[in-house]
Amino acid sequence: MPRILVKAVFEDIKFQCQRCGSCCHHKRPLDFDDLVPMERLKEFWEKSNLIYLTKKDVTAISKKTDKKPNDIVDTLYDYDGCYVKVKDNGRQVILDLPVMKSKEDTTCIFYREGCTIYSVRPIACRLFPFRVEEETTPRGDILLNISYNPTCPGIGKGLRVDKRKLEKLVGDQFLQRTEDITPHVQRLKDSGAISEKARIFRTLPGRRANRDHNH
Repeated sequence: MPRILVKAVFEDIKFQCQRCGSCCHHKRPLDFDDLVPMERLKEFWEKSNLIYLTKKDVTAISKKTDKKPNDIVDTLYDYDGCYVKVKDNGRQVILDLPVMKSKEDTTCIFYREGCTIYSVRPIACRLFPFRVEEETTPRGDILLNISYNPTCPGIGKGLRVDKRKLEKLVGDQFLQRTEDITPHVQRLKDSGAISEKARIFRTLPGRRANRDHNH
């Protein structure tokens, strides 16, 4: 079994949210197709700041706002609670992870002079301005390296960042996402739906709506 190693890879810094709303604008880079191959994932993360949601996030927000999941999330394929799609006769495994919907001006749908769902805001929002870069070691271990966005106006203000607390939050997010994905992948593998030579892709959510898709 691979080990999951979470580490804040920065020197001690201070941070205090300024409630400026800059992190509530979601960037979708235009130089990517609908499917992002894993070898371009790091580049995609560097150019985007989409708010990825776990099922726990979606459930909590839905409960608080009385909105249906489809009103909250953006995905490439029609959202049905399953984040794993298989295409091209099993040769493509597509992780269609849901992100928070945005308004036309790119702001979050829950941003109105501040966050209107602050008490149940997603882990991804609670992490900002810290971001996670995921890499796999030659031994197959997964490294979750935490860095930060130096342009955030809250950097350098307030209290010193508690790295252990931050690492726990990142670990929790990773475990929740794993729990969202792994059972579906296992079911598809067991049924023979996934080819041994399958390539893994991530999606650029929200690019196209109301498309016909076969799972």
